[in-house]
Amino acid sequence: MFKAQISDGEQIECDSYEVGERGVELYDGDDEFIAFVPFAHLLYVGSVTKDGQMVW
Repeated sequence: MFKAQISDGEQIECDSYEVGERGVELYDGDDEFIAFVPFAHLLYVGSVTKDGQMVW
């Protein structure tokens, strides 16, 4: 699992993501599209452990 940290403080959990030219596309466990986050609003995308801790 991954978590995208957005510049406004929101965090979006996802199972996978793809990096594009202008940002990242986030997907759930069924490979359904969740959200597009432009690089201008993205602080980071990181792994999340089973106990909810971010892995840098």
